[in-house]
Amino acid sequence: MNAADLAGRVDEPRIALVSFDSLGDSLIYLMMADNLQRNGFQVTHYGNIACQMRDWLPQLDIRPYPLPTIEKMEAELEGYDLAIVSPPSFIRARMDEAVTTRLRERWLLICQKSPDAWRFDHTERLRRKLAPEKFSRLAGLCNGSGSIRFRPFGDASVVEMTCAYMREKLHLATVTKTSAIKPPAGLFCRRHRQRIIVSPDSRWPEKKNWRPESFLALCRQLKARGLAVEIVVAPERHAAWSEMKGNEFPTPRFDTIGALCGHLYESGCVVANDSGNGHLASFLGVPTITIYRKRNPLFYWRPDWSPGSVVCPPPFGSSASLWKYLIRPARVAAAIERLLTRIPNDG
Repeated sequence: MNAADLAGRVDEPRIALVSFDSLGDSLIYLMMADNLQRNGFQVTHYGNIACQMRDWLPQLDIRPYPLPTIEKMEAELEGYDLAIVSPPSFIRARMDEAVTTRLRERWLLICQKSPDAWRFDHTERLRRKLAPEKFSRLAGLCNGSGSIRFRPFGDASVVEMTCAYMREKLHLATVTKTSAIKPPAGLFCRRHRQRIIVSPDSRWPEKKNWRPESFLALCRQLKARGLAVEIVVAPERHAAWSEMKGNEFPTPRFDTIGALCGHLYESGCVVANDSGNGHLASFLGVPTITIYRKRNPLFYWRPDWSPGSVVCPPPFGSSASLWKYLIRPARVAAAIERLLTRIPNDG
């Protein structure tokens, strides 16, 4: 941002938005930061994952967390007119009753589903603190603390619920789920339409991961249909998968989220467990297939920025162990074909 841009924004309310530290949540809060900025606020987004995506959202001021202590975060956020904070893990670990009371009276605390103790109306605090014009601009946000999932939403996704939260609790006039991403020069969305990225890991492998054998069987079926298949996992799982018996497929390694973004962005489709990589692909505009352990294709945390489909177990196969065996590779392959068929060639 140049000096002229900054000069034109000195009167805009300054908001710090701090994200929780998972990949899925980071993308939700990037979407929120982008919407706040579209509505005339000067936003600084804090998050270590989001920081790796700065090149993709150059219109946003994205910074890493300060040193991981509550005290450092409090000092960092002191200069903003309002801090909207979904506390990262290093803060949540210390949020006893006394700390929670202190933080909720300084920050607007939010989470997908937060404790009642996080609720606090900041209207009078900010009325006393800010000049009248700046307070007037921020007034709609003052009582937005607490749960993003603030009412029953039926089959809405986490993306849709967050958009409703921004409209109804933060009172933003303009809300969109499509963030204004700007890919680095030379990258083109879904350039390699026949390249299918298979992402077989997650943060909760015992609970969420489909069997490796099933993923490899799926890869073989996709290859037989003329598709180019690659396996992408987290860096700490790369050795296990690249050396896995039966894995004859390319398994590139990506050590940063930024590098992963570029590869996903140019791929035709991403197939994943209920995991962050599916959300990342969807955020970037790439269609997704999600393999989900319960019988609920409209589950809350499904990827929902771009076209996608969810493959669930049959009605009798939703137990903690059976679902991994009862979702068949052929069903997933067929879901991929149906999804790609309904997406026009221009994306």
